[in-house]
Amino acid sequence: MKRILDYCRKVNDMIIPLIEDLLSQCPEPLASASKYLILAGGKRLRPTLLLLAVRVSGGDVEKAIPAAVSIELLHNFTLIHDDVMDRDEMRRGVPTVHKIWGEPMAILAGDYLFSKAYEALLKLVENGIDYGSVVEATRVLTWAASTVAEGQSFDIEFQERDEVDEREYIELVWRKTAALFIASLKIGGIVSKASSETISLLEEYGYNMGIAFQIYDDILGVIADEKKLGKPLYSDIREGKKTIIVIHALSKANAEDREILLSALGKRDATIRELASAVEVLRRTGSIDYARRKATYYAKNAISKLNKIKSHDEEALEMLRELALFVVEREF
Repeated sequence: MKRILDYCRKVNDMIIPLIEDLLSQCPEPLASASKYLILAGGKRLRPTLLLLAVRVSGGDVEKAIPAAVSIELLHNFTLIHDDVMDRDEMRRGVPTVHKIWGEPMAILAGDYLFSKAYEALLKLVENGIDYGSVVEATRVLTWAASTVAEGQSFDIEFQERDEVDEREYIELVWRKTAALFIASLKIGGIVSKASSETISLLEEYGYNMGIAFQIYDDILGVIADEKKLGKPLYSDIREGKKTIIVIHALSKANAEDREILLSALGKRDATIRELASAVEVLRRTGSIDYARRKATYYAKNAISKLNKIKSHDEEALEMLRELALFVVEREF
């Protein structure tokens, strides 16, 4: 995995100068609140996917950097607003934006990132990308933004329900998580003038990889090292999230275990003991192992789509394969 992690760091170095330039054009404290979460870290998976799609499609990575910046700005917009909605206090190992600047400024910072995502995308024209490709890329970015909002609405709704099935969960996660993976890959293909077949295969790869990523995120939320994770363990249980693990456990648990799980699920002031008991139910029902198998299934399915692509850059294609494996083997 060293090669792909090194490339993610390289992508970070490519996009940060433009991000800092775009987000320094407003007064304080909005400028600091907008940059804060991005500069706190992050894996940079989405801009990495975009630039790898550019390489696979035979495009110019330097010209596509504004598109990579755009997708990272949009992603961080969703994180800031998600943290406000979920009342999360930690992200990437640091206090969340609303904990430092308050909810009104956090909402404004998210809105600012959203608008700057479009400004970044338009800079593709200055880099010589034709107007038709920029229009199509803008259409994809807009689709992603609205699709993520749909996914978030499902997430909120499902927290109020005792019963959610796996089909509904997949509908949620492909919108809330996979949509930005799909958009990253499609935009990379579009600005590189990739064939419709290549773009379609990249989209299918992004769909499957995004679902694998979210399922594994669900797993990390109950078993990870909290310091490596960068946010509190068990927060999904406290918030009442209907993860695939919880859905499976509720369908398999006996009456006693079901009661233990439901009593902790969505209880904001649940004790560590209550949360640990709930996680034991997830283990006893085999639900964590079930989620691992599902994540691996989607990761392998993602890789199978890559095998059909006629790539202009075999190293880039191989790194996309490595990324699909990374998302189901990571510790953070």
